[in-house]
Amino acid sequence: MSRHFAYFLAIGLSAGSPTAGFAQGDPATDIRMMGRCDACVVQGQSFDGARLTGIGFGEAKLTDVSFAGADMSISVFDGAVLTNVQFGDADLSGASFVGAQLINVSFAGANLRGAVFEGARLTGTDLSLAHLCKTQLPDDSMGNAACN
Repeated sequence: MSRHFAYFLAIGLSAGSPTAGFAQGDPATDIRMMGRCDACVVQGQSFDGARLTGIGFGEAKLTDVSFAGADMSISVFDGAVLTNVQFGDADLSGASFVGAQLINVSFAGANLRGAVFEGARLTGTDLSLAHLCKTQLPDDSMGNAACN
């Protein structure tokens, strides 16, 4: 049985920086559009299986966060710093990681169809375990290994 959880964004302040905390809501509800969490800080959270289509994490700092199996298509991570983030089996089709820094990020089994990694810096991050099709890689080449 599939379980869906709604996460409600609560913005607070921590040493002058926005900090995002997420509270579990009604399990029967899906949030398809979260909106913007630009320049926010998210640490030690799990959004496994969540529907977060189109969320904006531009310039955000994400540390020890899991989005395994989440629907994050057309989400934006431009200029973000992601450290120890799990995207295993997540749908990131059409997502943008332009200029992002990805440190020890796992994309194993993730759908990166049409995703853009232009100017992204990858450290300990391997995109080859993801489904790549029309994916713009950091070196401006196209990843098409999973195109049918």
